[in-house]
Amino acid sequence: MAVKIYAFYNNKGGVGKTTLAQNAACLYAEQNPDKLVLVVDLCPQANISQFLLGGGHHGYNANQKLQAQATRRNIVGFMDWLLTGNSAFTSLTTSYLTQVLPLNPQVSKNLYLIAGDSFLESQTLALNFATMNPGNVMAWQEYVTAIRRLCDLELQNSAYKEMTVFIDCNPSFSIYTQMALVSSDALVIPMMPDFSSLEGIKGILMLLYGKYPSAAVRNYASKVVTFSRQIQTFGLNLPKIFELPFNNFTVNAGVATAFDAVREELIDYVHQQYVSDPSIFWPPAAPVKTKQEFEALYISNVKDFHTAGKVSSSLGIPIHRLPNQTNYVMPNGDNVNIPSRNYAVSLQHVQDFVAKL
Repeated sequence: MAVKIYAFYNNKGGVGKTTLAQNAACLYAEQNPDKLVLVVDLCPQANISQFLLGGGHHGYNANQKLQAQATRRNIVGFMDWLLTGNSAFTSLTTSYLTQVLPLNPQVSKNLYLIAGDSFLESQTLALNFATMNPGNVMAWQEYVTAIRRLCDLELQNSAYKEMTVFIDCNPSFSIYTQMALVSSDALVIPMMPDFSSLEGIKGILMLLYGKYPSAAVRNYASKVVTFSRQIQTFGLNLPKIFELPFNNFTVNAGVATAFDAVREELIDYVHQQYVSDPSIFWPPAAPVKTKQEFEALYISNVKDFHTAGKVSSSLGIPIHRLPNQTNYVMPNGDNVNIPSRNYAVSLQHVQDFVAKL
């Protein structure tokens, strides 16, 4: 396919979703210079935009300048355009892409961004009303497929033949999150090895795929309008679960043992879901016969970046480019020394993840 879209989503916050998405996108862009690599920031905090636009205060100020434009060329500008009667668009009047390189020399020239905007949350009410337009029974379908059409048209209007998109989703299951998910091909669900993540996975399976935990819940859901029923009504596709990366903080031996036990329970649960309905997972190249084969295909690790992560986010430097030097000057003037061995495992995890894309 000419456009492939990955959504990074978990309805539980604090699982390392944005950090993985931004570092994966930067490394993938460098390894695939012939592709247009696009990051779509669908989180009102706009953290991934801040990172890509230079990190720290520099990235924040660069994004504020984008938001201050009379016609925002960012995610809010696109939503504004949809709301003014363009939800069924088949062409674009402007591009909403920002090339990252002129604002951050630490990335590849083929990396682009549809920048986030703090006003996105304020648009939610208007977007919800627009999708319930009694004069347009196709309104909900038009909105939830809009990002896919936007990406297709942005590629057509570019000099590239292929595009890979990384969408950083907000934890809330708002209308703009639904727009991201319906428009995506593949779903990446970062997790922590804790019971909150287990409940989060159960919530995603219920919200997206109608996998209810009991007959009572299924019976209740049959009486109300749900997202999964809307998908079926309009004959739309949902992303396939592509990867479930564990964000593993470095902890002492006792806590690590406890984390491993919960991690194993999470793997058992998602493996059971695969056995029950493999159609909601990304199709494997060969049949998956064992739990070990399932884990090798769909489970990965992302070790905490520690000091390297702070330097990376403050300066807008992807982790794969940190080994270019060992000393970095932080925005306040402090010098930080980070030998590459300190984050070698973290970097390897990111490289392993990107190799699967």
